[in-house]
Amino acid sequence: MSIDRLPFQAHLEELRKRLIVCVVVFIIAFVVCYIGASTIANFLALPIKSALPPNTPMVFTRITEAFFVYLKIAFWAALILTMPVILYELWAFISPGLYEHEKRLIKRFLIAGIGLFILGGCFGYWVIMPVVLSITLGYISQGLTAYPRIESYLLFAIKCIFTFGIAFELPFLMAFVTSTGIIEPDYFKKNRKGYYIALFCLAIFLAPTDIFSQILLFGPMALLYEIGIRLGRWIIPKKKKSPSSSKDDINNLTS
Repeated sequence: MSIDRLPFQAHLEELRKRLIVCVVVFIIAFVVCYIGASTIANFLALPIKSALPPNTPMVFTRITEAFFVYLKIAFWAALILTMPVILYELWAFISPGLYEHEKRLIKRFLIAGIGLFILGGCFGYWVIMPVVLSITLGYISQGLTAYPRIESYLLFAIKCIFTFGIAFELPFLMAFVTSTGIIEPDYFKKNRKGYYIALFCLAIFLAPTDIFSQILLFGPMALLYEIGIRLGRWIIPKKKKSPSSSKDDINNLTS
């Protein structure tokens, strides 16, 4: 057995152990979340309950619909709960091969990324969902009665929370790729139209039947995109003026 194969096999063995840890933790979290799926569903249903008339129930039209909806809720909730473990195992796997300044940089980005995801999810739940529901359920005042399906609403709620959690990462990621030189600073400005189309398609995916809700979803995402452009411009000149950054680059090349 060659010497070069031993480190590679050791890395594979370590990766296998860390994947097993992630899977075991996810399974435990999934079981716990499925037991408490009704509580999670009631929490997700708070925005629509406030938008509907009192004592208006949500319904399901297929025999297995409620069962599979609870499975989906448990899956996404377990994924959120397991994410810190996944990030830690990933960090523990790659950190031995990083320099100290790279470790500090990745730690900051991980902490900021998690914080922005939570902030975006809360924004989607507490701000976007109530406004969208007030528009889409506004026809109740015209003599119509709404009986929302539990599957369609809860999947909309999960998609909205996750989409805005990821959308709040957009300025952060744009600033990261421009500050590290992966992408030119003017790339996002020059390709603004294409990304706007992609963001609007994402809004259509979230609210496929209502143009006003689509515009309402598209607005904050477009604003976040513009913030990312300006944040990248702000970081680049600051990085160029900083004498310490050039010293670090020289030290990295010589180390």
